[in-house]
Amino acid sequence: MDGLINQQIIFDFVRKLTDDFLQKNKPLPRTAKLTKEIRENLFHGKGTEWIRVFVFDKYPEVDERNGGWVLNPRRSAYGTTTTILVKPAIKWLDEHEYEIDWNEKLAN
Repeated sequence: MDGLINQQIIFDFVRKLTDDFLQKNKPLPRTAKLTKEIRENLFHGKGTEWIRVFVFDKYPEVDERNGGWVLNPRRSAYGTTTTILVKPAIKWLDEHEYEIDWNEKLAN
């Protein structure tokens, strides 16, 4: 009977299912840099300069110094690395989704 079931195939199948589940259901990080993944997931895939101009500059309330969710939206004396507080960012972006003109273009 042992020869009828290939245990390695079953183990590999279960491992793949587990890995896929964990990848899809991984917890949100507390903070994140303005990486490509974050830009795609939160900002409709917009570039960093677009996000700075049309979100961070246009809505100063998002700056953590004003009680918001972005630390160092631009290089300054306060710091050089832009960091997003993920959960508050998601909440704010959901609430302001239709206020932001996602089709707006940067000036050349």
